Formats: sequence, C-alpha cells, structure tokens
Amino acid sequence: MDPLAPHIEKRILESFARQKLMTAYGATVTGVAHGYMAITVPPKDFLLRTSGIFHGGVIAAIADTAAGYAAGTLHTADASFLTIEFKINFLNQAKGEQLIAKARILKGGKTLTIAQTDVFTEDDHIEKHVATAIVTLMKANT
Repeated sequence: MDPLAPHIEKRILESFARQKLMTAYGATVTGVAHGYMAITVPPKDFLLRTSGIFHGGVIAAIADTAAGYAAGTLHTADASFLTIEFKINFLNQAKGEQLIAKARILKGGKTLTIAQTDVFTEDDHIEKHVATAIVTLMKANT
C-alpha cells in the first residue's frame, strides 16, 4: 500500500473524528493509505444482538464508512462521497473481540468510485471473514 501525504492523512483522520456514529460505536482508524481504510469497532453491548454477535446494521455501517474514507484518500483536496449503491454478503456470524472493516478501492473515477470492504472479527489475534461489501460512491459537489 502506498502511504498518504501527511496533509491527506491528517484531513482523513480529522474528518473521521467528527463522525458521530463512529464515535458512538467506539470506532478507531487502524489503517489508512492511498485507496485504503481500516476501521475497528469493539463489541459494546448496544452493538450486539442478544446472542452476542455484531448486528448486521453495525457491520454494514462500518463497511460503508470505510469505503467512503478509502475513496477520500484518492484526492489531494477535501472531497466527500455519497454512497449510491451498496451490496453486502454476510459470510459468517460476527462474534469476536473486535470488528474490523478493511476497504480498498477497486476503481477510482472522476465521478464514480468502486470500493470493496471486507469485514472480519478478531478473536485471540485470529481474523475470521464475516462479510464483504461492494460500494459504489459518487463524488459530491462540495
């Protein structure tokens, strides 16, 4: 992965810190590079189903958020993106010490950007693949 220019990384991290939903989730950025973003969420009670697995809505939200920020890393100036299409496949139950979304850009365009986000749980330093999302984003006029 190609590292980001310091001013782009700073912009991405500052923007992420203002995301109220991610703050409520207790989410942290655990990786950022050109065309890549990783977000980690701990298993807080309100994020879990009664069986102790992460709720599908939580998985979808961090997958979408990671994709949007991965798209933002492609631009030197501040750019925001709107999700215009989102498809997710849930592959396994999401139970673990943390939930990790890893987004990478498949195709960055002038208007549309396509990202893939793979979501994992981690338990005892072992990752289990729990979902994959394909996200189409449109660069918003800001």
